Amino acid sequence: MNRHLLLAPVVVLLAPLAYAADLKIQPDAENVVAGRLEGNWTASTALTERLAGNAEWRVEAISFKSDPSIAARVPEKYAKFFTGRQMRVYLAGHAQFRSRKSRGKKLPFILTRMHGNPHIFIWIDKDGDSFGNVESFNVMLAVARDRQKDLLFIGGDFNNQPFSALERKQDETR
Repeated sequence: MNRHLLLAPVVVLLAPLAYAADLKIQPDAENVVAGRLEGNWTASTALTERLAGNAEWRVEAISFKSDPSIAARVPEKYAKFFTGRQMRVYLAGHAQFRSRKSRGKKLPFILTRMHGNPHIFIWIDKDGDSFGNVESFNVMLAVARDRQKDLLFIGGDFNNQPFSALERKQDETR
């Protein structure tokens, strides 16, 4: 009997297990967003008003902190989504959104790309599950000569939504 025919059922049985593997971070030194996203950001009222037509944005500040272990904790159903679409994970960690009403909770996130755009997926706790609900948004980063003058732009899920602008928090010592 042909040896390849004997291996066929094994390959078919193992194929679903490929998705059970943890997501892996694949850094790229040339990825601008992944290289400069980490840190503390404050809303830029003037730039957000210019982009969105008003400065009414609920978030006053956002912090991003790298934590590679987040990628390994992403539930299988989401890992299948990313790996099935060959979406490379450039960065993973915690994000914290702050508004006038709350300091916000640390939320797991990954940075990937969607339709060629840098894109962040963030998970919000639901019924005690820290990966219970997922949200996503486009993100862009303009690098300045002086790191303290970098600009971060956060959009919506789709390309027809205006972005909000953030500036790196000036008291950051990085």
